[in-house]
Amino acid sequence: MNPQPYQTPPRWWPSRLSPLVVRWFAGRRRRELREQGITRIDVRGTEAVADALRAGQGVLLVSNHSYHFDSYVLIESGLRGGWHPHIMTAWQVFMMYGRYGQWSLQRHGCFSINREGTDTQALKQALSVLTAGPHPLVIFPEGDIYHSNDRVMPFREGAAALALLAARQQKRPIVAIPCAMKCFYTVDPTPELRLMMDRLEAQIRWRPTPDLPLLDRIYRFGHGMLSLKELEYLGHARTGSVRERILFLSQSILEQVRERRSLILKGHDLTERIRHLRSQLIKQIDSLRAAQPSLGEVELQRQLRERHVDLEDLFFATQLSSYHGDYTSEHPTPERLAETIDKFEEDVFALQAPTPRGERRAVVRFGEPIPITADSAKPQQLTLTLERQVQGLLDQINSERDTRA
Repeated sequence: MNPQPYQTPPRWWPSRLSPLVVRWFAGRRRRELREQGITRIDVRGTEAVADALRAGQGVLLVSNHSYHFDSYVLIESGLRGGWHPHIMTAWQVFMMYGRYGQWSLQRHGCFSINREGTDTQALKQALSVLTAGPHPLVIFPEGDIYHSNDRVMPFREGAAALALLAARQQKRPIVAIPCAMKCFYTVDPTPELRLMMDRLEAQIRWRPTPDLPLLDRIYRFGHGMLSLKELEYLGHARTGSVRERILFLSQSILEQVRERRSLILKGHDLTERIRHLRSQLIKQIDSLRAAQPSLGEVELQRQLRERHVDLEDLFFATQLSSYHGDYTSEHPTPERLAETIDKFEEDVFALQAPTPRGERRAVVRFGEPIPITADSAKPQQLTLTLERQVQGLLDQINSERDTRA
């Protein structure tokens, strides 16, 4: 999972979508996709988006956050369907680029969102797109790239709440269209995956075990890393299933952070609890900086370092949550093996993106539009509906692949 800064954003970046720029940059985007191994894009259902826009409806596209550069694939899908999306984007993405890169993101329809706070500017632009804009709005409710593309991670409720708010303004009909994306390898990535396992094992001073089956190496490495982290945070390595140990360690880390800083722990799932704790820590950091004259520089830096350690702990809990324990062994396809090793590589080497393993085919499926009205279900119920719809599309993609195989 991507390491990224957590703080109050330095500014807000609005979308300045330019269909002309999107078309001009098509060659560059496709070249970058090829560099990531994506040489083909298979799209179905994009006409549902075009039909809704022609009918004068506000369109919210809700997609799984499948892999790095999936927004490029979605932009290409829009080009084929004759539409261009606005894309709600974590503000940290803009910070990865210089002025030219930020300019390009904005002309491709990206606008920043502060996910650790109430971002009124992002909300205002999103509502404007839904209630009056000629283009669809894209939101990835999973929030992060978890590299477990056969299982949708719990959706955050923001997308559903936004759609309901737009519908209640009654300026025009609003629909939500589920979208699922996944990549399949067209060339066996196993040789590349074995080489990466060599590097990972050597990184933690293990002797590489190339003679072991790849699945065994993955679980051996995973158990080793989990035991090390249990020793770090709990003082001992635990027994039991990987899933149980991951959940226990994640919850223990959150409780340690909460207790150290006297924070409030709330939220209906682990992701929400992490977000609430992080938001409180960021407010504490801002308050400390505001109190610098009375604290003194030495004391300020000490307390800031302590809070940044807390933020690192919460980020590690987020990383932990992306590992399911049984995901790879349940159905050890080349894609699931590669996804797990991709996560290992990002987490162990602190990378923004894993190394491309081989040639891939991207598959995109759009579902049926879901009308959103002022008296539609509550955000929690609508979120669950959207999550299930996207999961169903993913299952359909896999079923099509299995049938052809």
